Amino acid sequence: MTTNPSRRLLVVDDEPEILAEVAAYLRRRGETVVTASSFTQGLQILGDDTVPIDVLITDGRMPDGSGIDLLQAAVGRPGGIQALILMTGHFEESDLPAELQEAGVVVVYKPFSLAALYREMGAAWEANRPIQPTFEPVPAVNGASA
Repeated sequence: MTTNPSRRLLVVDDEPEILAEVAAYLRRRGETVVTASSFTQGLQILGDDTVPIDVLITDGRMPDGSGIDLLQAAVGRPGGIQALILMTGHFEESDLPAELQEAGVVVVYKPFSLAALYREMGAAWEANRPIQPTFEPVPAVNGASA
């Protein structure tokens, strides 16, 4: 059971077995998951403002494009994405463009356990969540109520 049942995830990977396994694992934890089996399909979903996305998890290398390019498209998406995850065996965090480093992209190195991926996603989500303001009661002045 998850403490964030409203998270909506886009998972992009060109390897069907990995895509299915990651998506199934996340769904079992109560996440809402949309999948894309290619860079092009992922870009189409990112371009559709009617599809809400809170978290993007993408493979680094796909035959039709780069996960880096997909992450860059996500950074500019209206409404923002709270967590950006790059699954890779090829890129180092230092290879990320400054824009993606500033956006807090988390690199998860292959091979990884699904539990480790979920922990990293949760940490990225918490680190990038908007802070909800808390209000202190205003004390009464000269006997008037606030």
